Order: sequence, then structure tokens, then C-alpha cells
Amino acid sequence: MPSMLYLDAARMGRMAPTAQLALREFVRVAGEEGCTLYSEKFLRDGFSAWPSHLQSRYPGLRSWAGIAELKAALAAFAGLSFISPPLLAGRSANLAKLAARQLFRNGGTALATDLTWPSYADILQRTARKAKGRIECLRIRARILRREISPRQLIETMVDRFHARRCTGLFFSHVSHDGICLPATEIVRAFRQAAGNSFIAVDGSQAVGQVPLRLSELPCDFYLAGCHKWLGSHLPLGIGFCPNAATRSEIQSACAKYLSRGTLDDPLLAFVHGLETGKLRRFTETVNVSPLFALRGALRDHGPEEDTYDLYHRRTAIAEMVARIGHMTGWSPLLPDKDFRSAAVLLQATCPEVRRWSPQVLRERFHELGIALTCYRGGILRLSAPSKPFTTHEAGMLVNALALVQLRARQCSQRARLVYA
Repeated sequence: MPSMLYLDAARMGRMAPTAQLALREFVRVAGEEGCTLYSEKFLRDGFSAWPSHLQSRYPGLRSWAGIAELKAALAAFAGLSFISPPLLAGRSANLAKLAARQLFRNGGTALATDLTWPSYADILQRTARKAKGRIECLRIRARILRREISPRQLIETMVDRFHARRCTGLFFSHVSHDGICLPATEIVRAFRQAAGNSFIAVDGSQAVGQVPLRLSELPCDFYLAGCHKWLGSHLPLGIGFCPNAATRSEIQSACAKYLSRGTLDDPLLAFVHGLETGKLRRFTETVNVSPLFALRGALRDHGPEEDTYDLYHRRTAIAEMVARIGHMTGWSPLLPDKDFRSAAVLLQATCPEVRRWSPQVLRERFHELGIALTCYRGGILRLSAPSKPFTTHEAGMLVNALALVQLRARQCSQRARLVYA
């Protein structure tokens, strides 16, 4: 097996070094101490709440300063200028359910696009049916990939459709799963001017850790994110930001209500809420808290805001090079205009045989050649640009893999035709 060139951060990112250290140390605590009297204090108040003998025994958890500090660090990382503690959940899908319930709390119609992640689209549809609401889907993906629409035209189209269908809410992806980056700040500002107090939810699952965030300038009501992709915590954990001060308390109250009723089933979300309010339930499901430590470690490795901008520019430059390599080796880059690009690149096979392969078969072919990436039907690859430029060896690996996969597919097809003849 050759060394692996990992280009799959948009699916599951590599774990950041400080996240690894914190998780290893937590595993030691779990093995050597178990769940002691100090566990709750440690989770709520952090490393300093431990007795000195535990601090000296497990120094790798020094980065943990408690739930409140983690939330403050997340808010600062997301560019929130006011105190806005985010929600933390074991599954981001549960936060998507919360967002959907707020979108359809009075029924009505919500505008969405065909860039929505399929599982979130299903959540929206199910919630709309229960609330006797509906989804108005605006199809923009093909137009963006064909470069038929500019960011300004996109915003005008969205606002026009919103008014024409008398919508009451908006849900869209900041960066789609196939790498299309929408002008989220400009979209939200336009809707705030044109649609007043309409509820706006944004899926930032592919944006957090990739795109520099300034949520104080993006006044949506709910910004849904995760930390196991570009952020590098590796362990899934949902994050829900409430950038709009006018609706923040309403969303948090709704979350508390759904948790108390048991209609929002997320043990971690309930556990964190109980720690913060001092109302831990006596009988509750056992909670996996390890993602909290991994997330805090990953945030430390991202550093200040300037580092995030530098990282994004490096990644987008590498993504441009990946597109050129794809074109050079016989793949078709599916590139929108620069204003819509992110650090993820789509390449489509020109070889008909490769286009007929299942995504799993195509992914295995690249894995055999030392490349980790995501594959879709129709011979489409998604490659996530790494944080560091390719070495000569890594660039060679990518060129070799892209060329060989199509070449071998053609050769196999030719041999099969000869045998059949």
C-alpha cells in the first residue's frame, strides 16, 4: 500500500494534533479514573477545577477550560462580536431538526435550493408536512456550474422567487457538499432588507474550518455547523450558532422546550443544557463527551483569524492546481466562476467506462493508488485541497492516479471487446 494522499476533508477531516493529544489524555482518564466525583466539575469548569494530583497526572487536558469557555472560543472563532453561546449537540441532524421547526413554526413556505444536503432536505420536507407548510426549491446548481449566473443575479433570483411564492423563511447552504460557495453574507443582508423578519437558517457544515467566518456580519437566525470535516476534530459534533440577537433567546427557549418534552432526542445537547442550568436529569442516557475535548483541541490548532484567511487562500490556490492537473490528465473540471468556488474541486471522468462505475468502485480504484477522495455517480470526484502545498511526490501521485484510473478502465474495456469478438 503506497502512502496515502488525503483529499477527503470535506467528508471526514484528519484530526488536528491538539485534538489528538486531548483525546488520548481523556482516554487515559477514562481508563485510570473512570467517572468520579470530579467529572461533573471538570466538564463544567475545566482543568483548573481538578485537584492538583489529577492536574499533574493528566497535563494533556490543560486545554480544557469548561463548557462556557469552549462556547466562548467557538463564538470568537465564528466572528461573533457579542456574547452568543452556541448550542452543542451529538448529531448535527438534530440541530437541523431544530432549525426546521423554527422555519415552520407557523406553517408557511420556506425557500431552499437544490444545493441542500439530501438528509437535511428530507428533514425540511418531513417537518414541513407535519406543520402543513411547504418547501419551494430553487434549482441553481446547474446554472452555477454552467457559469450562467453571477452572485448578484443569484441573489436577485432568490429574492424574486421568495416574494413570488410568498415565502416566510429561507434555508440555504453556505458551501454545498460539492464545493459551491454561495455569497452567504450578501444573501442574508439582501433578505433582511427585502423580507424583514423572515426566519433564515444557513447550513455551514462545509464552511466551518474552511471559509473564514464573520457571523456578526451575517445576521441569519441560525447557522448550523459541524466540526469533523475541515475543522479537524474528526469526532462528529453539531454546532448551532444564533447570530441574530433578536431571535437568539427564542431559539434557545425552543430548544429547551423540545428537550424537556423529549421531542428533540440528543443526549449531549440535553447533558450540556443540564450542566449549564444546574438541572441535570436524574435518569438520562449515557453521554459520549469525548467530542467536546477534540473540538477544543482543534480550535486551538486553527489559531487567530489571520491564520484562517491564510489557510483558506492556500487551499483555494491548491484547488486551482488540482483542477489543472485534472484537465491535464483527461478529466473535466466542473468549475463555477471564481466567486462561487471553494477549496473542494469536482472532476468528471471523460472515459465512458469510468462514468458507469459505482462511486464505491471508483473510490476503491483511487484508494489502491494511494489517494483518498469522495466519489459520486457519473464518474465524478470531489477532492478537498489540503492545508499544505503538495510535495513533488504527492503531485506525482495525483497525476499518476488520475491518468491510470481512466487508462486502465479503457484497457479493460478493450480486452473485454476482443474476448467477446
